[in-house]
Amino acid sequence: MAWKVLPLLALLVMGGVAWSIQSIYHEREKRFRHQAEWELQAINQLQTKSVSEWRERRWSDAMALSDDTAYAQAVARWLASPSEPQALSVLNRLRILQERARYSAVYLVDPQGRLRLSPGEGAQGTLPALEMQALERALSQAQAIPLEPRRDAFFAFPFFGLLAPLFDGMEPVGAVWLVSDVRATLYPLLEYWPTPSKTAESALVQRSADAVEFLSPLRHHPHGSQPLHLLPLTQKDNPAVQAASGERGILYGHDYRGEEVLSMVSTVPDSPWLVVSKVDVAEAFGEMRTREWLALSLPVTLALLLVGLMAAHWQWRARRRERALKVALERNMRWLENGQKAAAIGYFAYEPERKEFLMSGMASQVFGLRPDGRMTRRQWLGTLHRDDREQVLAAHEQSLQQRTALQLQYRIRRANDQQMRWVQVWCEYETDTAPHHTTRMTGTVQDITERKQSEQELTHYRAALEAQVRLDPLTDVANRLALDEAVAREWHRTLRNGTPLSLLMVDVDHFKAYNDHYGHVAGDHTLQQVAQALATSVGREGDLVARYGGEEFAVLLPNTDAPQALALAQRMTHAVRALRIEHLAAPGHQHVTVSIGGACVHPALPTACAAQPTALQNALGPLSATEVAQTLFEQADAALYDAKKAGRDQVVFFSPTPSAPLPTCATTEP
Repeated sequence: MAWKVLPLLALLVMGGVAWSIQSIYHEREKRFRHQAEWELQAINQLQTKSVSEWRERRWSDAMALSDDTAYAQAVARWLASPSEPQALSVLNRLRILQERARYSAVYLVDPQGRLRLSPGEGAQGTLPALEMQALERALSQAQAIPLEPRRDAFFAFPFFGLLAPLFDGMEPVGAVWLVSDVRATLYPLLEYWPTPSKTAESALVQRSADAVEFLSPLRHHPHGSQPLHLLPLTQKDNPAVQAASGERGILYGHDYRGEEVLSMVSTVPDSPWLVVSKVDVAEAFGEMRTREWLALSLPVTLALLLVGLMAAHWQWRARRRERALKVALERNMRWLENGQKAAAIGYFAYEPERKEFLMSGMASQVFGLRPDGRMTRRQWLGTLHRDDREQVLAAHEQSLQQRTALQLQYRIRRANDQQMRWVQVWCEYETDTAPHHTTRMTGTVQDITERKQSEQELTHYRAALEAQVRLDPLTDVANRLALDEAVAREWHRTLRNGTPLSLLMVDVDHFKAYNDHYGHVAGDHTLQQVAQALATSVGREGDLVARYGGEEFAVLLPNTDAPQALALAQRMTHAVRALRIEHLAAPGHQHVTVSIGGACVHPALPTACAAQPTALQNALGPLSATEVAQTLFEQADAALYDAKKAGRDQVVFFSPTPSAPLPTCATTEP
């Protein structure tokens, strides 16, 4: 009877072995697939970063040219009166830029698109049609305009261009056309592949109307050495088409050869470019499948042999299996311990009845305890930071009562060296309701001190950067962005509190004449002195001195009515006169002076700030911050105009006419 059951038992064992082998194979295949996808993603991101840095460097060169007012003035002087020394000065800058950044060509063009100077061959002719359109946009928008890689009869190679506009003050004087041969500078960034592969390649693509345009050459295309291929969007299975349709990350599909490929798509920041990296699925997984089947064929053969010897060697196999499981368990435990050490994560179990923690070695190390695997509740309470203790105990008590998972970050004093450390705890209470079952809490603890420090440093850096963005780099007072934000913020506070809000517009008298007479360096120094004098004159928290533009400043005065603002404006004029900055080019004055126009708004309509309360109440209405800002600046600017018209070096406050009442104060100092 036993011999009749033995074949059935052997069949069941073989079926179990086959099922186990299949499960192991699928699991290993899944793991290998994830590894291949991760490697492709890492390569794609590395190439995307290189391409992004390449583009950013060229954009930075263009912005630096546009911001170089001295160079723009040199170009303007040369265009107005061409001479050899001036041409050499202009050319030297272009030559340095071309040699340092490895541009294939650099041209100086005039506003009409004519090529005027180039450090290489002679500059003749005009810009191509697309570049001419880009020049018009660059001069109208006052910013650099990129032209994506393309071919044109103007050059014998595919090129990427940037047109950097040049302005002498507000007058456009031309632009610099930066040309890069993408074959020598851009394409090599996509050719690097850290692992040997016959089918792997990366391509730079962008969407062009109803097609996908390949900006870089394709390795396996019949005309692969020639970039700028077009692929219709109807090929939905192509990774490049999927990328142009908005898909990102890991994709599977068929490439231009019809081969099934594994691909990764990333976007190049601040550009229409996409980097598509791919490798044939057959190459990526074919060798793995062969190796796995060969590796699994040996267990299958051994299983068949073991089935035949099962009856005679049952005990021996059982002992051997037990020994193998112990070895595997020990190995896995070592791997787990190493992984915990690498991530600074330990595990623990807490028994409320015994008030004791069972700790892993890494958990004991996190708390600075001896590696004996145990920690009492009293010891744990002793490690808690006194500022976090109440919160931590309340969270644990709530989790215990509600039987819910607990995730918490708190500080501890490590027992062995008393260092303050941050830890993160994930734990949950067992929900087994069987009789006589002891409730236990199990979870993990991780040392996150370095992460917390990094977060704090990042927060401080972000705050410093936010403050720096709102400062004028020349005068070290607030800039226009900070002023706009302050006006909106103070107007909302004015509405809440019913307090007045005043604005002073300050202009340095005859500053253009000062610049022409003493030079721009002296002019910049004078602006710095004036800004410092204005900032010193205001002493209350909330008052803001900002550079409005050029030689013009704005002073925002919250909770200040017209008489107070008028008094402050007079102090400012005296402070600037006290600087005694020589200004012999000013008619009627020998020193630098300022003219100030002021305006005031008060939603509560106090007597000091409202010339016509009834008309003002009708005009005020539900004004937005933008409308109030526009009204204040217009009224203060009008008052400033009156101050200049009246002879400069004085303060004038805005006064509305009866026919056009405005929501401002009406006090005028002649």
